[in-house]
Amino acid sequence: MLSIVPAVTGFAPGAPALAVVAPAASVSMQERSAAIPFLKKPPALDGSLPGDVGFDPLGFSTTITELGGDLNYVREAELMHGRQSMLAFVGFIFPALVGKLPVSWAEDVSVNPLVAQYQLPDVVVAQLFVSIAIAEGIRASIIYKEDSVPGEHGFDPLGFSGASPAAIEKAKMQELENGRLAMIGAIGCACACQIPGSVPLLSFN
Repeated sequence: MLSIVPAVTGFAPGAPALAVVAPAASVSMQERSAAIPFLKKPPALDGSLPGDVGFDPLGFSTTITELGGDLNYVREAELMHGRQSMLAFVGFIFPALVGKLPVSWAEDVSVNPLVAQYQLPDVVVAQLFVSIAIAEGIRASIIYKEDSVPGEHGFDPLGFSGASPAAIEKAKMQELENGRLAMIGAIGCACACQIPGSVPLLSFN
């Protein structure tokens, strides 16, 4: 009896035709991060930027893009932190290995950077703040332009910009990788400074 119902309703005048329901399509799993395979790759990290391996465990790229920003802002921040960390790493080991600046006020300043920052004369600290403010002001006038390229601020005293496009791309990738390594290295140096003698290179005794 039940088998007659679909036949009758299917051909009755004015009755809607029966819809054929297709099997539910299998839901594809979200792609995993190449850097951390047990985490999902953030949607914003689509591989369009050089060096993008899907590493963003804290979701900064997702937050920035959801707020209306783009990955250029995130890449600019990454490059600047990488460059600062490369300088910081040199600053951690240079005074202990080579010595302090040959100026009178440096005699009583520690070679441990974490201690030295509190021993600098007020005039030196003021000069540092003014220099940083000027540099950041110039950088801000460049990076917030619509056609700005992350990390390109017009500073090229050695003339690397005159190299071939392939060499420039290689140099950019090297800077990015060295900057990431330096960020880890600078954190390691800061931790080593808290444990005197734990790392011979950073022993300030």
